[in-house]
Amino acid sequence: MTSPTRRRLLLVALALPTLTPAASEPARDAAVVARVLAERYPVNAPLSYISTLIWSAQRCLSDTLPPRSQQALATLRQAAAPTPPADWPARAGYASFAEAARFDGDEAAGELARQAMRTAIVDTPQGPRLAGLRAWTDDLFMPALLFDRALPLLPAAEQPRAVEALGTSLLGLCARLQRSDGLFDHAEGSPIAWGRGNGFASLALASALAGPVSPASLAGAQLLVRLKMHLQALLPLQGPDGLWRQVLDHPQSIGELTVTAMTLTALATARRHGWLPAGAADSAITRAWAGMQSRIDAEGGFSDVCAGTPAGPTLDFYLQRPMLRGRDDRAAAMVLWAAIGLHPPAR
Repeated sequence: MTSPTRRRLLLVALALPTLTPAASEPARDAAVVARVLAERYPVNAPLSYISTLIWSAQRCLSDTLPPRSQQALATLRQAAAPTPPADWPARAGYASFAEAARFDGDEAAGELARQAMRTAIVDTPQGPRLAGLRAWTDDLFMPALLFDRALPLLPAAEQPRAVEALGTSLLGLCARLQRSDGLFDHAEGSPIAWGRGNGFASLALASALAGPVSPASLAGAQLLVRLKMHLQALLPLQGPDGLWRQVLDHPQSIGELTVTAMTLTALATARRHGWLPAGAADSAITRAWAGMQSRIDAEGGFSDVCAGTPAGPTLDFYLQRPMLRGRDDRAAAMVLWAAIGLHPPAR
């Protein structure tokens, strides 16, 4: 029997697909991978979106966090400043406090999460917006994660303003970064379709639309158009090995694990909600998982994982980024969500 905590978490987690019988074998494999990664990660646990995603996945797979994760989260909560950090990758880590409040009853953590949202919203002549967002695809995902997990902690009267700030701010970044072909530049001044940067974009739009921002709203309808355009652009760029590339539209670029995991999760969300035809999405998901499996070892190590990447000015900058092997928290976070998407725990 699934606990009420676990059922509630599954409703707020990134949307999960309903698989066809043909996908049952990958789903069984994915369940094994998810359990292995959940046992071994995170290696490090700073306050970040990466730790949040790993802990959130652990909550999906079990009724409670593992003791090591519980202790790490409690330590972070005790050390957290009342004023949230200005940079969004760190602020997104406050989503883990939101889950601690909602599912563990930690009210102090909940107040930190509420402050992370409230202090991010500013009123402008055009309406509420999110402050501090860089014109990077990374910063599309960070607020989508925080608001998806933390919005229910706000009083009902505050939620519409928060949703408006999220939806319109995401649209503003899309207008600056999405190209006419549907792909996203990594950042203004970095006109490169970097793989993981596009993974951030697809996950951001999919999780926002499956969560706080209704596709029936004005902003949501426009975001859905942009998500569909993005996913339709990604589908033909999947490599013969099932992976998407480090630079998506550069045929000589190497296949990369995290963009593939993130794209799989976004496609699964779109497929579940009927935003893409099932056939094309299912085929891409199956091929992606097969390609990912060859980059994951039995001990939870990875290969073909792009190192942390700031915005760069040239194609060569992205083509020459280090590719990591071994244990990696970022890869674990993204692969965990892809694996859970293939094999969702029982509701």
